[in-house]
Amino acid sequence: MGCCQKKKISEETLDKIIENEKLVPDSINTSEIPSDVPSSRLSFDSSSTSLEYFKTIKVIGKGSFGKVYLVKNLKNEKIYAMKVLEKQYVIDKNQVSHTKTERLALEKLKHPFIVKLNYAFQDTKNLYFITEFLQGGELFFHLSKNLGYKEKAVKFYMSQVLLALEFMHNNNYIYRDLKPENIMIDKEGNIKLTDFGLSKIMKPNETTFTLCGTAEYLAPEIIFGQGYDKTCDWFSFGVVIFEMFCGYHPFRSKNKKIDPTIYLRKTYIPDKVGKDAKDLIEKLFVSNPKKRLGYNSSNEVKNHPFFKGIDFDKVLNKEYKPPFIPELESDTDLKYFDENFIGIIDAEEKEKEENKGKNDNEEIKENGKDDYHFEGFTYEQNEEEGESNNI
Repeated sequence: MGCCQKKKISEETLDKIIENEKLVPDSINTSEIPSDVPSSRLSFDSSSTSLEYFKTIKVIGKGSFGKVYLVKNLKNEKIYAMKVLEKQYVIDKNQVSHTKTERLALEKLKHPFIVKLNYAFQDTKNLYFITEFLQGGELFFHLSKNLGYKEKAVKFYMSQVLLALEFMHNNNYIYRDLKPENIMIDKEGNIKLTDFGLSKIMKPNETTFTLCGTAEYLAPEIIFGQGYDKTCDWFSFGVVIFEMFCGYHPFRSKNKKIDPTIYLRKTYIPDKVGKDAKDLIEKLFVSNPKKRLGYNSSNEVKNHPFFKGIDFDKVLNKEYKPPFIPELESDTDLKYFDENFIGIIDAEEKEKEENKGKNDNEEIKENGKDDYHFEGFTYEQNEEEGESNNI
């Protein structure tokens, strides 16, 4: 996709930002709508993996564009997370491009701190992403309980996030949705970035103007329509570091709404944040992206005094002991997921099942004509050899 033309943000859009809505106003390109003609290379029925190979256990997540299920592979008995997107909804909401990018990103971005894609397939109604199940839950869940971390823990988590962002940027991707909800903890206590629906492939020195991301974590250049590149991720990186220390967001006003003008003022950083950490945050919060730490390369961030003493080769090889290791009773233990949230979903699913008289996979799939076939969507990871087959 090429760069969007620069547009002035309307008052209506600014109001949406203040109300903290997730903004993805990309216009759809009709040439990107999936074809209603089956692929000449492979139809979805030819995939070696399908929904029938998985038993749904529980709904564990619900987002703007789909649900996430805890599932069991009936062939290898392993537990996975399954993200389900309804094709028609993806098309109606102009999310074809984002969905294609997410699918490609999950295949291409193989890294110790990025969630692993195991399978991708489709049927007449839905698209399915099968990924590893990150049983330690969201960093957001733990942050809400801890109300802030000590510096050693912040360094541990954010050094892993840093390497994941560096890898994305080196492979010409910008993330655009870094936040505690998208930083998951695996069963060993290490982090992995998830949810690449807002990621974008960017050529070196390319600029884009799309208003895209979660309002609380948007860099000023995105909010004010000035055009942006990968440097926007370093601003979000700074926001997450602040939250890790303080347990709250740095840019909320007293009425708990986002005030865009606050980006133009110096941010108050409490004394509990150490000198080096404070200096790092301030340099990441610089409004001018060309003067922001990380603009030239990730090494600017890695070499900051806050990360002094951190051996990033050891970080990459997971040689540092995690500050928290999940205590799990089984491979389906959900103790690190919000019980209230899952309870609400369970109630919704129960009502839906009673109304439809369906259960398990029957309520997910729907047989019939494949109105929109997503060419090249199918993917299967060869888990024994560590190789993949992209179809």
